[in-house]
Amino acid sequence: MSPDLFDEIPDRLKSFIKKNISSFSILEVLLLLKRDAQRLWTPEELSIEMRTNVSYATAQLAELTSLKLVEAEGTNSYRYSPQNVGSEIIDELESLYNSRRSTVINYIYSQPSDSIRDFANAFKIKKD
Repeated sequence: MSPDLFDEIPDRLKSFIKKNISSFSILEVLLLLKRDAQRLWTPEELSIEMRTNVSYATAQLAELTSLKLVEAEGTNSYRYSPQNVGSEIIDELESLYNSRRSTVINYIYSQPSDSIRDFANAFKIKKD
């Protein structure tokens, strides 16, 4: 997919995706929790809703919690609670995702993974 096809994604959303959205499934979980923002979700409930296993749901919730997009409440409950960004950027991402789903998904997967980026950075020549 040509980078020109990503021109319809505003720069602020590109930046948010690069920093916070590592996969399609993370975006899906974030938007699910956002749709029912007052609800507390357990990993078990999320795994049923997303049709995945509990350990994967737990990992997704942990990632979103570390990004301060989801807040842990108690020992095993989570809710949508963006703390490091305004909710309007997530609203905008949801709107774009609903209208241009394949563009957003392709953009997510066009980004180098952290491990690839770390490997590439290891070969950069640094000035002392």
